[in-house]
Amino acid sequence: MAKYHKGNDMILKTVTIALLIGGISAVHLMYHGTDMGFHILHQQLFFIPLILTSFWFGLRTGVIMAMITSLVYGIPMMFSQHESSGHLIVITQSCLYLLIAMLIGWLSDRERKQQRKQFQNERITTLGKAASALSFEVQDIVRRIEIIHQGTKGSRSEPINDDMISEIDRLKRLLDALAKFSEPLGDLTLSHNLNELIQKRLPVYQQNAAAKGVKVSVNLDQGGCPSMVTTESIPRIIDSLVDNAIDFSERGQSIFLRSTRSGDFCIFEVSDSGPGVSKENETKLFSVFFTTKYDGYGLSLSSGRKALRDLGGDLVYRANEKGGAIFTMKIPRESQDENIDEYVDSALPQ
Repeated sequence: MAKYHKGNDMILKTVTIALLIGGISAVHLMYHGTDMGFHILHQQLFFIPLILTSFWFGLRTGVIMAMITSLVYGIPMMFSQHESSGHLIVITQSCLYLLIAMLIGWLSDRERKQQRKQFQNERITTLGKAASALSFEVQDIVRRIEIIHQGTKGSRSEPINDDMISEIDRLKRLLDALAKFSEPLGDLTLSHNLNELIQKRLPVYQQNAAAKGVKVSVNLDQGGCPSMVTTESIPRIIDSLVDNAIDFSERGQSIFLRSTRSGDFCIFEVSDSGPGVSKENETKLFSVFFTTKYDGYGLSLSSGRKALRDLGGDLVYRANEKGGAIFTMKIPRESQDENIDEYVDSALPQ
């Protein structure tokens, strides 16, 4: 139903713009007088469909409309004007059409993007609250099932008993994933170097990778990268990305961990040479509960992106040119005013 209304709305907007362009063009082309006042009126009227197009459909469509408007308005005027000053006015007006379309279209696209991001964050927040409530309810049920199973000493059939234990463990893992998904960000920490955090966890990554015959290569920014990170969420996101890279890598392949400074952000990349993400799944990659892993729950990427965006950063995906996937974390860097260690060091006499 929502798509139906959206489609009707788009049609109505398109028809409105077409009628405005057609009507103004007809009036402009049918006027053969020499009164410049009418020509100025016509050129100003063209701003109405131009502004509406840029506002409703964004930068790209707005620029196309500016070009069409320039042709419809400019060509007749160029032929009717024999003085070079008249040609200059037409060219200036066409440039103004293009400038207005680009400005309004860019602002419209930016606002639309921010609205989508806000809507997605609100949706994930709502799901997080629902997940928190659900995890408490299911946890109680699982606990009761476990008590009953232990009290009856399980099933007489060993395969059924093993299946029962396996399903209880699976429910516990799901509850753990839901609990992590619903956790708040917590307090920000100051003077936390991203490189130190990665180096601290590197032995675990190497051990997990070695168990599967995968190599871990590391290239960290030599200057370090003090970042505005949280004590729980950022390490958890990094762990999840590295674990996924290991899981999707084959024996003999390598995963690469890289950190760099980029403006106001620290960039941390995890790349692998696995199967990558299909074009069909790219749009669903950060959707809640979407996963291609048989034992996954589809919560780590969506919650990770939300956590980073709440900090002013982001989590993005791109395909690896050599095959595989590259996930990039953009983490806000720490300014000197907020970095207590650097501030104290700079204040002390050398």
